[in-house]
Amino acid sequence: MRSRASVASVAATARVPRTARGVTTVALTVVVALGLLLPIGAVLQIVLMAQVDDRTRTQAIVVLDTGRVWGNPGQVLQARLAHAADLYRAGVAPVVVLTGPERVVLQGRADLIAYGVPAEDIVGFTTGADTVGALQIIAGVMRDLGWSAATVVTDPAHAARAHATATALGIDAHLSPTAEGTGTALTSEYVGKETVALLRFHLMTRWSLVPIVPQA
Repeated sequence: MRSRASVASVAATARVPRTARGVTTVALTVVVALGLLLPIGAVLQIVLMAQVDDRTRTQAIVVLDTGRVWGNPGQVLQARLAHAADLYRAGVAPVVVLTGPERVVLQGRADLIAYGVPAEDIVGFTTGADTVGALQIIAGVMRDLGWSAATVVTDPAHAARAHATATALGIDAHLSPTAEGTGTALTSEYVGKETVALLRFHLMTRWSLVPIVPQA
């Protein structure tokens, strides 16, 4: 008479696919499951990170460029600048750092001054329009200055990707997305666009990045 362990072993073996078709079915099931879970996880990450308003004191408030946003770039930039000025007045950081093309940096500087931020506390760096390129330059500046922590200002839907990118580059990133104005709504179009971009970052771009800011 077979022992219970032997019977259980036989039963378990019987459940294992014995044909190429069975193995293919299992593989396809796993792929489909991952294909469903990954986008859902990305959406949840975007929605959760959009709610963060971390006002921990840092060394700089970094305003990301609006070159590839969903909506009117000029109005979105105004919302980000107004929020950055509010963070500065609240004492979150002593410096506001602007990113983007030169004309955007110059306009942003003028707008921040109009919002009451002293000119000497505004620094601008000409960067590309993409999130990775802009944060790579900022990470290099932070490394050279001996900085490690920055408050990142962007739209709520973009916050998750911005945080993931900054962290991958070694920045101790604290998120404070805009709360009012153009670009703050978590529309299906904006979230859908960011879901695709966030998945592409985690699956592809992330592995090509190395920390620029030394880890503490």
